[in-house]
Amino acid sequence: MAVTLQVVLANVDAVAGRVAEIRHELHAHPELGYEERYTSGVVKRELTRLGVPFVEGLAGGTGVMGIIEGTASAGKGGCVALRADIDALPVAEETGAAYASQTPGQMHACGHDGHTAILLGAAEVLQGMRASFAGTVKLLFQPAEEGGCGAEKMVADGVLDHPRVEAIFGLHGWPGLPIGTVATKPGPLAASMDGFTIKLCGKGGHASAPHLAIDPVLCGAAIVQALQAVITREGDATEGSVLTVAAFHAGDAFNVIPEMAELRGTIRALTEERRREVIAGLERMVRGVAAAHRCTVEIAYYASSPATVNTPAMADLVRETALAVLGERAFVPARTGMWSEDFSFYLEQVPGCYFVIGVNPSAQHSYPGLHTPQYDFSDGALGVGIRMMAALAWRWLGR
Repeated sequence: MAVTLQVVLANVDAVAGRVAEIRHELHAHPELGYEERYTSGVVKRELTRLGVPFVEGLAGGTGVMGIIEGTASAGKGGCVALRADIDALPVAEETGAAYASQTPGQMHACGHDGHTAILLGAAEVLQGMRASFAGTVKLLFQPAEEGGCGAEKMVADGVLDHPRVEAIFGLHGWPGLPIGTVATKPGPLAASMDGFTIKLCGKGGHASAPHLAIDPVLCGAAIVQALQAVITREGDATEGSVLTVAAFHAGDAFNVIPEMAELRGTIRALTEERRREVIAGLERMVRGVAAAHRCTVEIAYYASSPATVNTPAMADLVRETALAVLGERAFVPARTGMWSEDFSFYLEQVPGCYFVIGVNPSAQHSYPGLHTPQYDFSDGALGVGIRMMAALAWRWLGR
């Protein structure tokens, strides 16, 4: 099998140049969640060039699903899915790249241009080796991973059905790892995520006479402090969870107590039970503090996604594939993190594994972090991603 695997992956180097060109094109034209019309157009153009049939208009309009059917007469077959996210972030680019963003205030600061290009490269490799496998490969080009829960909409649009997907894999570029390495783990890899907004309503007044007002700023400050007890005093310290208030907006003048204040933040947890506990604690704490300060309160949640929990057998397949495709030192055991990934919506439905690949070209120097103005997915990591995605699909179908 190892010899055959090397043969079927021999085309990766041949497609890597075009894949880099595609990535540069996507990088220059970033689009936010559910607005990825140019990106979706590039995906459809390339799938058409490859002769890969596709379904378009998914997940609100910009999602695309390519379908590759194996033609081998022997083999177990089945249906495996590979996923790439396609959206960008509202970040002003500072990479200085020749292919830098042409859209002010938007860039591929999370490397989804690289993920999309990798899946298109894997599509070309798999399309060219259809005679070596039986079964179906679904290529999921998903919008709105960055807080838009695009994966949930892709699932609702039936991408896991007809035929039913039996395994799914996805990847992410990782600045903390050198190019040529892969990392993942069985079980929880990333946390659930819930965004929240707390709106406080008091009574405005003159800053010189606070006793005549009901101060939502004071109430908000008390809430920020009180919420920390939900994590430090109400949960088992061995169960990971985070509650962060990241924005506090109130008033416009130094001498006016405003009527309204708004807090925004995020909750992260590694288990559904802990997630529910933290949300319940937030509700109780906020309403109690607001009542003590005579403020009324509204709490809303958004961009919610569950924890990313890898199927152990699929995590093992990723590890084995990395060793077979990239070498004996290619695999690095991952640590569970409090970042989030809406790939979790797929993993709630079918077995699968999410993994990361290194994008740092130098072991001696640090690389710009994700979601920063300086981040740029490394072209040198494209071949690694293509090899992993194509090999995972091929190995799973030939299991």
